[in-house]
Amino acid sequence: MTGLDDGRLAGIRADFPYLADRAYLNSAGAGLAWRGQSAAAAAYYDDVASRGADGQRLWMDLGARARERVARLLGVPVEDANFFRNTTEVINLAALSVDWRADDEVVVAADEFPSVAWPWVRAEATGGRVVRVDPGAESQREDRLLAAITTRTRVVAVSHVNTVTGTRLDLDRLGRACREVDALLVVDGIQALGAIPVGLTHVDVYAAGVFKWLLSSFGTGIGVFRERAREMLTPAYRGYRNRPPSTDFGYADPNYPGLYVLDATLEFLGGVGWPVIHGRVEDLTRRAADAVRALGIEPITPADAQAGIVSFTVEDPTAITAELLRGGVHVVEKMDTIRVSPHFYNTSADVDRFAEALGVALADR
Repeated sequence: MTGLDDGRLAGIRADFPYLADRAYLNSAGAGLAWRGQSAAAAAYYDDVASRGADGQRLWMDLGARARERVARLLGVPVEDANFFRNTTEVINLAALSVDWRADDEVVVAADEFPSVAWPWVRAEATGGRVVRVDPGAESQREDRLLAAITTRTRVVAVSHVNTVTGTRLDLDRLGRACREVDALLVVDGIQALGAIPVGLTHVDVYAAGVFKWLLSSFGTGIGVFRERAREMLTPAYRGYRNRPPSTDFGYADPNYPGLYVLDATLEFLGGVGWPVIHGRVEDLTRRAADAVRALGIEPITPADAQAGIVSFTVEDPTAITAELLRGGVHVVEKMDTIRVSPHFYNTSADVDRFAEALGVALADR
């Protein structure tokens, strides 16, 4: 297993008390809280209690530091990154900021997550249309999206990693195709950021909540608007932080208590090491996929387009998921599939426990 000896891993797992006696394999649903999270949130309220508004400079500086950490993680200039409430807000903000024209098209997969699919109906009010692409088999998803791009395409909106199937898209390939027709690539990255390395060279807008792989709870979202996006869009929301003619999309103060948590968690994760985290997620996900195949089930998730999720179908997935949970194995049923999503804090034994419990559950049916 990549990057952590047994002693260091045991120390890390001690910071996640929910892991005791459980195989928690649902980080794509919500990452676990670690012990430093409550202390970080309390630090904000302690600062306010002791300083009142005089502490504003303190929490603004911490927010700036968290922004710098996010920019480094994504490899973008700090001015490209801002904080919002959630992924949905960022994608809606992007959609509202387009000057829509008649005959504009937005390309999305027909089975996209609602937060990715529905903000673009605004284009239809001006005579445009949303092109909902049948993804076909998971191995065809990316090629079918690419085939739908035309000279009328204004935006391609995708999930970096599909929340149900776990399929990872090649953002460079999609982004290059968008640039050929002067379209924007807008990406929901919530199921990718923190689980896999993310490169935004050919991405225009990237949105991600922090409560999954970044382990930082709800109420804070990351929104990256690259320079190209800021040149092609006009911010729909204006406030004291982005008065005209600013092209910055950050319009108000962020959720500072949430940023205290995010800043502390990013420091913690950086101490573990992002290559270690990404490597462990890859290894554990591959182990889970191999375990499913060993039981005679071929995962839906393509082996060459995996991130932190393995999904597969069985008869009565709701009952199987409930049976696993009774045995202390946490996975989730979504859209008639079972989704398994290990994080770096999991062990090979957690995955093996899942495989054994799944085998028993299937044999009992």
